[in-house]
Amino acid sequence: MSISPSAHCITDCSILNQTTCQLVSRRPMTLDQDKIYSQLWSQDGCYNSTLFQATEGYKVYEKFSVLMSVMMIILGLLGLCGNMFSIAVLARKEMRNCFNHILIAINICDSLHLVFAIMDAVRNSFGDFYPVQLLQIFPYIHYPFYRISLCASIYLIISVAIERYLAVCQPHHYREVQSDSCRSLLYILPSLAVALVVNSSRFLETETDKICIDFSKCGPCYDGAVWAYYVKPTKLRMDKQYIIYYHTWTWVVSTGLVPFIILMFLNLRILISLKRLRSRLNVSCSGVNPDKAKMRERRVTQQSRDLNLAIVLISTVIMFFFCHLPRLVTSIYEAANIHSILDCREKGQDKTPLWFMYVTAAVQLLMVVNASLNLPIYFFAGKSFRETSMQLIRCFLPPFIIRVDEDNNIGWRCFNCGTINLSIGAGGAGGGTAGHAGHEGGGSDDRSLEEFGQTSHSQQDQNELSSICVQPRPVITSCEQQEGIPVTGREVLVTSL
Repeated sequence: MSISPSAHCITDCSILNQTTCQLVSRRPMTLDQDKIYSQLWSQDGCYNSTLFQATEGYKVYEKFSVLMSVMMIILGLLGLCGNMFSIAVLARKEMRNCFNHILIAINICDSLHLVFAIMDAVRNSFGDFYPVQLLQIFPYIHYPFYRISLCASIYLIISVAIERYLAVCQPHHYREVQSDSCRSLLYILPSLAVALVVNSSRFLETETDKICIDFSKCGPCYDGAVWAYYVKPTKLRMDKQYIIYYHTWTWVVSTGLVPFIILMFLNLRILISLKRLRSRLNVSCSGVNPDKAKMRERRVTQQSRDLNLAIVLISTVIMFFFCHLPRLVTSIYEAANIHSILDCREKGQDKTPLWFMYVTAAVQLLMVVNASLNLPIYFFAGKSFRETSMQLIRCFLPPFIIRVDEDNNIGWRCFNCGTINLSIGAGGAGGGTAGHAGHEGGGSDDRSLEEFGQTSHSQQDQNELSSICVQPRPVITSCEQQEGIPVTGREVLVTSL
């Protein structure tokens, strides 16, 4: 927007790039490098920021920072696609449970963090492409919610760890409360509330200001005076006590030390319980009463699902430790040296080492990596997620690919039957020997088995089922097939209506 020139407008043509018609952050430095280093450092360890930015080492860092920004944008976009797919899978009817609801909330927060990380990378390294409209609302949207989304994701991981701890280590209490359909909100809402409280002052740390510039006499780039918008820290953000006690130590404790300690404790307890659970699952149940065997089978089924979900949690926490540990270390280092850094800044100088700048840029990339790897973790660690993902992918495959295996798939429909896998003997479906279908995952078929507990254990049971289920039909493997999972080879799937 053009304005009338005034005495307060900046008219220094040296800060304008005549080739690109863009403002430069500083005047070109033409000092000799040896002379720069001789004048750079003071006796108290502080350095001149302007001279430091003219050194070859800092120029290399700027290139590294741009590289990190490019990688953040690429990985962030890929992570957004993966998180959207994860949400689509976890939201399916057969995947609905408290654990997966919390995972959906984690994916949403991670996706928001990726959006703001991409915006931050563009603003820092490619500022010309950052819209002025976003710059004007930067203090109210971009800056605070970039941190809030990170904190919410951390606290939701703690919530899902607590949920798995109760399921694995406190199974009796867990069975009493798992019937509550809104139980996931008891984990999600407190996590979001704590994230908002911890970051409430972020809304007051930055503000947008504008300055008049008039380069109408510097060439053809500008016809008159215009407003240039920029972001600057507020007095609160520059307050020494605020920086020391909130921005440094409170952030380290609330997003680093406390989450790390809680997650380590919960996951160690879960690992110990999983070891005991595996030993119980391997115990033979021969010679047990048939009724007790059915009850034991349902219990083993539920325990197997709990074990698989715990593996997903542990994989997520391992990736969290790997990506957040450098952030924790650098935060502790900054907190330990914050007094000397602030003393230098009061003198108009700085004391931030160059290696710390490199690590900080790499840490921002690691936050993007951590928020982008949800899909690979769920797919390779969670069997139910993997099976449901493959079913969802089949919905988008061309029909001629889906028809390839249809001739080998047979589906059976019967009334008042649970989901049962029957092996077909040489004589066909009606005269074969019954085989028990083992539980391996936690998908829709396992849930039916768990709910109804109707598994064939005798030849008589199979004959009765075969007499009822007399209408074989080809399995439709498209998206409309929601009644069972097709079984290939020597198995027939009996599904409940």
